[in-house]
Amino acid sequence: MILPSTVTVIKTMKKHLIAFQEYIGYKITFDRFDAVFYEQFVRYLTFDFPLMRRTILLKGLKVNTVGKTIKQLKTFIKDRIQKKVIPYIDLSSFKCLEEDVEGVFLDWKELSKIYHLDLSSNPCLIKYRDLFIVGCLTGFRFSDYSTLSLHHLKNGMLHVRQTKTGATVVVPLREDARKILVDKYEMSIPRVSMVNFNYYIKEVIKLASINEPLRISHKRGNKVLEEVRPKYAWISSHTARRSFCTNEYLAGTPSDLIMSVSGHKSETSFRKYIKADKIKKASMIKQLWDKQPGL
Repeated sequence: MILPSTVTVIKTMKKHLIAFQEYIGYKITFDRFDAVFYEQFVRYLTFDFPLMRRTILLKGLKVNTVGKTIKQLKTFIKDRIQKKVIPYIDLSSFKCLEEDVEGVFLDWKELSKIYHLDLSSNPCLIKYRDLFIVGCLTGFRFSDYSTLSLHHLKNGMLHVRQTKTGATVVVPLREDARKILVDKYEMSIPRVSMVNFNYYIKEVIKLASINEPLRISHKRGNKVLEEVRPKYAWISSHTARRSFCTNEYLAGTPSDLIMSVSGHKSETSFRKYIKADKIKKASMIKQLWDKQPGL
């Protein structure tokens, strides 16, 4: 059984290939998949692939997005080879690029500000705030926390079959999440698109005055680009999941328990995802320093 999320990834890879085909002006066939094609394709995705951000045209994908496209293309080609649809192709030059991402998360103090934020003058934003808080309290992906309904709730636990992995997770329902899901919406949480969610949740976080400037760097080709924005401008649907994992880790929750919800397969990838080791170690050092005599 092919999961819907897998179909989405394949369609995205196909869209990138079609765009590249139009860019180079000739048809892409299996016999063109060589080292030269790889270099040209990666260069196109990195610097020339057009992106529409509402009314703004941007060019170039982030390193990890390029890497995911190459990974899916390799998987597709290997499947065709295995099924003897095409002859063997040497894919050793097809490197799956990866960048260590600087992820943004919101701590408990910030989440409390958002949870208690008075949105009576902006009632259209309430459902986006509520959805976001539910994501921060469950650790689910947007595809899972935005589609919760009554059949997911059993004996005070959320039983959810993850859209991306197909695995079923069981998560206790926190009291604050219960007030939103059960008391407020009776487990019929409003449905919104991810595009609208990512746009309006920034407005919510902005109204909560979470606006300190943050510098985020990412690679494009062999260059490291840095950009400074207010913190609310970096928030997206995925921030909820990252905030859950990071806050639980900093609170001392065992990694294997957090991973049972997040779906990470190894603690190495989990620690890489949360970016909390430095924060935790700095906090531990501070606690030791606080006990030491000062000058």
